Order: sequence, then structure tokens, then C-alpha cells
Amino acid sequence: MTVLITGATGFLGSRLLRALLGGGRPVAALGRDAAGLPLAARLEKALRDCGADDAELARARALLTAVPVDLTRPGLGLEPAAHDRLAAEAEAVWHCAAALSLMATVDTLTPVNVTGTRHLTELADRAPAGAPFLYVSTAYVARDDAPAVTASPLGEAVTGYERTKRQAEGVVQEWAGRRRRTALVLRPSLLATARPVPEGAAQQPLSVLGTVLRDLVGQAPPLLRGALLRRHAGVPRVRLRLVGDSASRLNIVPVEYAVDAMVRLARLPHPPGVTAYPVVHPVDTPAPVLVAAVGELLPGVELVLRPSVDRPNLVEQQVNPILESFFGRDWRSRADDGTPLRDALPGLPPPAPVDGAYVRAALNVRIPLHG
Repeated sequence: MTVLITGATGFLGSRLLRALLGGGRPVAALGRDAAGLPLAARLEKALRDCGADDAELARARALLTAVPVDLTRPGLGLEPAAHDRLAAEAEAVWHCAAALSLMATVDTLTPVNVTGTRHLTELADRAPAGAPFLYVSTAYVARDDAPAVTASPLGEAVTGYERTKRQAEGVVQEWAGRRRRTALVLRPSLLATARPVPEGAAQQPLSVLGTVLRDLVGQAPPLLRGALLRRHAGVPRVRLRLVGDSASRLNIVPVEYAVDAMVRLARLPHPPGVTAYPVVHPVDTPAPVLVAAVGELLPGVELVLRPSVDRPNLVEQQVNPILESFFGRDWRSRADDGTPLRDALPGLPPPAPVDGAYVRAALNVRIPLHG
């Protein structure tokens, strides 16, 4: 029997793949040949990027099968016989693949996020009866007091990404209920790691933020760049107003904790139907902690959160569209929606504290800005 997984070249998926292979079970990774690399090479790169050494990669090659597919096509683009063989060998189906963009529209994201999920449930439908379907969603399909996938209007999901992930949850819920199959919906919040993420590897939101800030500073004229990167005695710092609420909070969950929790949840017995789990940090991080971490990158800058910014200067015009997605949004845990991890997994080790030092490391700025 084989564990199936999609999205195994992504930030979370590659670490889930590594954990599944570490358990010694055969794994079939479903994905695309892309960027001039066949899927097998992309998988090996993803494993190396998240820390696998040569010995681990050698063991992985004996267990891992790359299966090129197209999620958007009926039958995943496979020949019917190959599709049925793949399903018949499945002991579990992990669906991590998604088109991830906070700016893209529902129409753009639907083929992968919704239609692709439907195609995966069709494959899972042909798997042995006890094979669970594990769908990786997001904590932010649950807005405010809306506890159920189908009970709250899609209008409460802010972005196209959130809307399509909620629609995909609906696909999973309908399938599991109609077919009396077991499905887990896993809802991580903002994933991060304090470990270095190599250049060119799959990124997480904070490391993307760190890279964008580094590039913006690198493109600034020398005089402005010097003012941003150096604090001079007796010289006032450059004041930057950021759009956001100083009372807002973010839920940042270490990816290592999320993977450990997800793998443990997959081992638990579950009844037919959908069981949802928020995979979140027990403690939300105040927005000023992220502001302070960004400020450490820019010692010549005084960062101030404001509900709005009138007549933004050149730097504010460039920085605010990036930072507003963090500071202008409600990124709390949504932990009340689903079964809390502390109840399902009482022996789960706690995650690392997400304090200033953790956030600074998670920004993952590898080239010193002061150089």
C-alpha cells in the first residue's frame, strides 16, 4: 500500500513528504513536470531544500514514486487503468496542492483549488474503504463566528484564495457525506520556520516578506538606502507610516509543529464524514512584534502603525501594499472552528514561542542589509 500526496514540492507539502518518508511507508507524489525539471527532480530538490541530506535522499529514492498529473483534468490526466491502479494502492490521500495567491481572482484559482480537489476525491473514491482523505485548507476559511464549512456565506471569506479553499472544503464535505468516507480537513494558519530557507526554495509568507523588503532596499538610491540601513547619532530616523492596527494579532505556526500535528492526526481513528482541525499556534502574535522585527532590518527607520496614511511618501507607497496584507488583516487563529489540537492530541509537544527572535529568523533575510 502507498500514501498519495499532492503539493509535495511546496513549503508545507515538502515537509509533510519528508515526514511520511521518514515513517518508512512507500509514497507516491502527484504533481507537475515544470520549470525545465521533471517531477522526480523537483521532489528531490524540495526534500534537500527542507533539510534532507544525501543519506536521507538515498533512502527516499527507494520509497518515493513521482507520478506526473494535471489536477485540472478529469482523471488527473492519467490513463483510466493507471488512475485505477493508483487509487487501488492508496492507504491515504493527502491533498496539499493549491494555487496560492492573495491577489488572484476566484476564476483564476478555481481550476486548481476547487476542480482539482474534486478530481482528487474521485480518485479517493476508488481507494480502499479505510483510506482517509486529508485535505489541507487554511485557518482563514473560518471568519468571525462561522463554525461550519457550508453554514457561512462565502462573502465572509476575504480573498479569492479563501473563497476557493472554502468551496474546496465543501467539495470534500459533500463527497465524504455522500460516500460515507473519512476525511480530515486540516486548517493551518500562517506557516513559518526559523530555520534557513535556501534561495529558490518554496517560501512561506514571512520569508517572502523578508525577501521583498531586502529587494526594495537594494533598489533604493544610495542616499536613501544609507538612511534606511544606518542609524546615525544625533540624526532623526526616517519615519515610515504603515497602514495597520497596532491592536491586531497574527497566528504564526511553526511548520515543524504543524507537520507533527498533521501526521499524528492522520494516525487517529476517525468516523466517516469530515473532521476539521485548526492547526494553529496556541498564542497569537501581536502585530507590533512583527513591526519590531521588520524594524531590526531597517535600523535607520522609525515604523509607526496608522489606520490610514495621508499623502504617502515614495517609500510608504512601495512598502504599504506589501505590509498591509499582514498589518491590515485579521490573522488570529480561528481556533474555535473545529476540534482543538490540545483535545485531539494531548501528548503533542508545544510549538516554539513565536517571539521577536523567532519572527526575525523567519523573515529569512540571508544577505545582510547592512552590507
